[in-house]
Amino acid sequence: MEHVLDILIKIQNLDHEIKDTKIQIDKIPNKIATLEKETESTKLALEEKQNRMQDIRKTYKIKEGDIAENDSKRSKLNSQTFAVKTNEEYRALINEIDYLKKANKKVEDEMINLLEEEEKLKNTIGKTEAESKEFVNKKADEISELKRNREELIKKLEQMKISFDEYFNKLPDDVTELYNKIKKVRGNVVCLIDNETCTGCYANLTLQFFNELKKKEEILLCDNCGRILIYAVPNE
Repeated sequence: MEHVLDILIKIQNLDHEIKDTKIQIDKIPNKIATLEKETESTKLALEEKQNRMQDIRKTYKIKEGDIAENDSKRSKLNSQTFAVKTNEEYRALINEIDYLKKANKKVEDEMINLLEEEEKLKNTIGKTEAESKEFVNKKADEISELKRNREELIKKLEQMKISFDEYFNKLPDDVTELYNKIKKVRGNVVCLIDNETCTGCYANLTLQFFNELKKKEEILLCDNCGRILIYAVPNE
């Protein structure tokens, strides 16, 4: 019977390892998704700055065109001032010329602001590109490592399942039936104890029952939770 109890201990340990390994495997896709999201956010942040640089240059050229167009209008209006016949027409032309001057001043101020923003971006975008590249490469390495780790865990899981089946098939039929019955109800089938308490439900064991466990002559179940109890030699 002690041989059967040893097999049950091995099976229980493998069962725990299989569960833990499955949990680790299931967590990896979420970890990878988080890293990919961080990578994408970093790339987008850099792209936003690069796109802003392009927008600044495009907007600056448009404003240069606006100023040129306003200057052309002013030139035409100035030439028309010599041909007007009334003071009212003259004042109207002067007002329009003044309006175009103010419009150009506003556009020029906007262009100065664009140049200042562009200069700031130039000072930061190089550093951002380097940091972004380093960050993306680091996250790519982490993702690759997680994928390798997942493959290794899957292989490990398959091997543990094989070992579990090999040990499980060595159990007597009645013990196999008992194991499956307890597993359906309790999940964890075997509890190792080195004191007078069930480690599954923490119920106190009688001294007589505890002494019977030490003999390892039969399979004994906890009176409270129904799990298989096996005496474990302290520090072994």
